[in-house]
Amino acid sequence: MSANTPESPGLYTIEKEMNAHGAVTVRSTATNATYHLVEYADESTRESLSSLASGESVRIHLSRVGARGNVWRAEGAPRAESSVSPAGSAAGS
Repeated sequence: MSANTPESPGLYTIEKEMNAHGAVTVRSTATNATYHLVEYADESTRESLSSLASGESVRIHLSRVGARGNVWRAEGAPRAESSVSPAGSAAGS
């Protein structure tokens, strides 16, 4: 269950891209828990997350919004994480 505050900043994978209401669903790579982001520290944070596609990873800090439900706020500027290629494959080789 996602009721506990995630460690921060954590590495998350975009599960569902930003929808028309500005919500993004991410999954923690450490715990496999999902979090629904509905608020953002600032417009820059929101724009950064809106540009990510499903499957991309990002390092962000989350804080809980309200006392009920699984809704979270993305704090600070997210840092996109590079995808790691399987062993033995290198881009441009």
